[in-house]
Amino acid sequence: MHEVQAIVDLGPFLVPVAIRHASHPDVEWAVLSTIENWTTPEYYSVNGTPGETRRFRVRVAGPLPGHPSEVGEFVLVVRRYGDRPGWWIAPEGAT
Repeated sequence: MHEVQAIVDLGPFLVPVAIRHASHPDVEWAVLSTIENWTTPEYYSVNGTPGETRRFRVRVAGPLPGHPSEVGEFVLVVRRYGDRPGWWIAPEGAT
């Protein structure tokens, strides 16, 4: 599975609280916990390049990857890149 663009609702401390598929906004995951919260220390040198500028690994509840009619929990990786707008998501291990 490849990364897809997402709409990410940020809560206190600017961490995700809800994530929606950008092309299918009715597909939504609730964030249960944040496993990783990373920002590149090289932000200004990565900005404008395909490098990651921000990454979260979060445990979510909602439609399962590849089986949207089934609901469950899994780890979702949420990224921002220096050369494109928005957030990009993929299940852990899919990229």
